[in-house]
Amino acid sequence: MLANRYELLRKIGSGGMAVVYQAYDTSLDRKVAIKLLREEYVDDPDFIRRFQKEAQAVARLSHQNIVNIYDFGESDGLTYLVMEYVEGSTLKEIIAQNGPLPISQVLDYSIQLCYGMAQAHSQQIVHKDIKPHNIMVDHNHVVKITDFGIAQAMNNLTITHNKGILGSAHYFSPEQARGEHVDFESDIYSLGIVMYEMITGKVPFTGDNPVTVALKHMQEQPASLLAQREDVPSGLERIVFKALEKSPAYRFKSMDEMADALIDLQRYLENEGYFNHAYHAAITVKEYAEPERAERKKAEMRENDGHTRVMSQDYLREDDGQKKKKKTNKKNVLILTGAALALFLVTFIAVQGLLGRDEVVVPDLEDKTVLEAEKMLSELSLKIKVDDEVYDDEIEKDHIISQLPAAESKVKEGREITVVVSLGTDEVEVPDLAGKTEQEAAIALENEELELGTVTKVTDSKQPADVVVYQSVQAGETVKAGTKVDIMINEKEAEPEVATVAVPTLTGKTLEEAKKTLTNAGLQVGTINKVASDEYYNNYVIDQGTAANTSVSEGTAVALTVSTGPGPQKSAQFELIIPENGTVIATLTDASGSSKLYERDCVAGERIQQSFLYHDKGTITITCNGKEIWSQDYD
Repeated sequence: MLANRYELLRKIGSGGMAVVYQAYDTSLDRKVAIKLLREEYVDDPDFIRRFQKEAQAVARLSHQNIVNIYDFGESDGLTYLVMEYVEGSTLKEIIAQNGPLPISQVLDYSIQLCYGMAQAHSQQIVHKDIKPHNIMVDHNHVVKITDFGIAQAMNNLTITHNKGILGSAHYFSPEQARGEHVDFESDIYSLGIVMYEMITGKVPFTGDNPVTVALKHMQEQPASLLAQREDVPSGLERIVFKALEKSPAYRFKSMDEMADALIDLQRYLENEGYFNHAYHAAITVKEYAEPERAERKKAEMRENDGHTRVMSQDYLREDDGQKKKKKTNKKNVLILTGAALALFLVTFIAVQGLLGRDEVVVPDLEDKTVLEAEKMLSELSLKIKVDDEVYDDEIEKDHIISQLPAAESKVKEGREITVVVSLGTDEVEVPDLAGKTEQEAAIALENEELELGTVTKVTDSKQPADVVVYQSVQAGETVKAGTKVDIMINEKEAEPEVATVAVPTLTGKTLEEAKKTLTNAGLQVGTINKVASDEYYNNYVIDQGTAANTSVSEGTAVALTVSTGPGPQKSAQFELIIPENGTVIATLTDASGSSKLYERDCVAGERIQQSFLYHDKGTITITCNGKEIWSQDYD
């Protein structure tokens, strides 16, 4: 029981960041889903703060295609998120169980996903982790997007920090893979990947590791849908591939625009009798989401009903109609026969009109502006039609490249002359390559329709290694598409090999011996520090800065600590007979200095005996009445 309110019933899923349970809300008497964050994130206050902030933002969203968030809190050290419980499966589970989905089902789900994401984008919320695992489908085929909060909280995590993110690499946009700023267009790309998987049963890019997959998102084009599945409308392939454009600027401008394209295609295929799957029999063409949008779409259909409808998006082509099942009953034959007869009559009348007109010579329109050409043709009772606009390196922008019929041809008055107009030179802006690796530079150039030219290796100790330090065309300059840009990569200078030696044992040696040993080993004497010691005699090495047997570069200086003494003590004893009466004094001289050991009045013939301690080497001197009567050295 969480927070004395939510009763956990059973585990229904898990991921790299959380475990999900079906639960019962005892206060409101309803089923809910509880997401418990894993322990490694519970201990991260910054993550929890970001997660809570995004969860609160998503909780304000209210849309039938977004899983509602009800509550967020902490209980007994467990951080949890309370969400709407969806009776159904994830889209990933549906694809895994059924394989490629019927086209009608793909369109239905995709339109719902567009509307759910459009609502989130209107609130400035970017999901950043759209994938089938985060899409729930209930038993009524209502699609619901989940995990907005976690997707947002993961924003600052790296690709190797979290197993959940590793699993998302198949759905990354190219800008996500490059670590760039991610905006609404990234969700459009990810939705394109999801649609591709619904159509084919597999993702477009795979690899041995997430980095390989990410590079494919940046560099490779997905395989054709038409080549993998015969019943895919070409219009649907164009929609998916527009969503999957490498550059965000070439994708749909919004989820609303993408939804409109999908609905136009769905209406067209519906009218053409394309759908024959059981799914479509149960789920008819829907009036999705907002009433205003639905009414607008109805009006468009009424105004443009029939085969002459001009679509707002260029996703409907004749090859889609080729896949429909044609009815050949008698009624259709009569209708077609009547239409053909009407067309013949119209054509006959038009031809008769043309035949009655005068012939004129078509002027040369090449390299003329459209306005100039229009004036020239108008004077000859001819019309102009711009058939296409293309880039051309030789013909100035807005000038005519070619015409049909050709110049000097004879045509009847009123004839249309079709022309192709120049868009001018196809110029692009050169990106900034400084600081990029060679591979990153190549990708950046390819994204701008430029080519990597000569790569030269240079060595500059003042510049970072293995990145671009120079480009032949400066960033921001405008050049023709396809231009080659040369770069220089700073190659890290190889460090010279240095011989290594083992540091010898120096402790216990005299300073002179230690110096000689270091020199013989190819090492140098470092700092010498002198300290008093009762363990080592004066001028002996007590310690060395680098431990013995350590491998160091030849020429390394080794610091030494040297004793100033007095060192350890030795014991001894002296004994003698006093030759005369008088005051007897015994003096000890050793490494620590001189000290009096014995002083007393003695008589001739008296025996004296004394034990003593001395440092290093010592000398005992005995005097009687000020005269030395005995002396002895001790080692």
